[in-house]
Amino acid sequence: MNGWAMLASNQLLQAHVVSVAVICARLLPVAFLCPLLGGQLAPTTVKLGLVLSFGLFLHAACGIDAPQVTSSFELVGLVFKEFILGTTMGLIAALPFDAARMGGRFVDLFRGSSAEAALPMTGSKESASGDGLYQLLLALSAAGVVMPLVLTGLFRSYTLAPLGTFSHSEAVVLEVVRLVGTAFATGLALGAPIAAVSLAVDAVMGLASRAAPNMNLQDTGAPLRILGGGAVLWLMVGVIADRLLAAVAASPDELITVLELGR
Repeated sequence: MNGWAMLASNQLLQAHVVSVAVICARLLPVAFLCPLLGGQLAPTTVKLGLVLSFGLFLHAACGIDAPQVTSSFELVGLVFKEFILGTTMGLIAALPFDAARMGGRFVDLFRGSSAEAALPMTGSKESASGDGLYQLLLALSAAGVVMPLVLTGLFRSYTLAPLGTFSHSEAVVLEVVRLVGTAFATGLALGAPIAAVSLAVDAVMGLASRAAPNMNLQDTGAPLRILGGGAVLWLMVGVIADRLLAAVAASPDELITVLELGR
């Protein structure tokens, strides 16, 4: 092989490497933020391998190529731009799971059964209901048709916003803020019935204490809140799961809306 052939092959290989690297720069934050692609549960090597596999697939099978760059500074800027877009996409894809965890923490806060209330000296920040709803939503999403929808939305992003063309405008920021607010509202709505039951128990115990001051009811309210809130949560777990699954299924459409605003 002469020198010109080696130079041509090196340039061709460099173009492929640059394209895969830029594609992976968009997917990498999504893998670390969205639980469906690993999130905080999967090992880092697994997430990196998944991102590389998707990057090779999108480049080799789908024909996704990076725009031509003439210097290392342009390449670094392009990678950083795609990384910021991937962070936005990962935040949007992870919002329903964050809403599930927030709703569970809200439930345990009103029931008084969180780790902070039970073991205040340990410094633990765990929430049984929050982790339970989070794992339930993750299992239902991975086992059903929701995960293919999310992956389809991620792959379509390369068609709606080709590499290097997305711009984080004011409209994009406002839309992301609106989605974050919707996730907070969803989490509060999930815990609202249990919070109402807990407040109703406190009201009944307060009225009973005033009506019969000789009865010692101080230690009765906490067990009733835990049992009553747990019963309501058990009865509503199906409704909660359906609402969270609908939020996950709607995340690809929300992602498309954000991408259209940034074109």
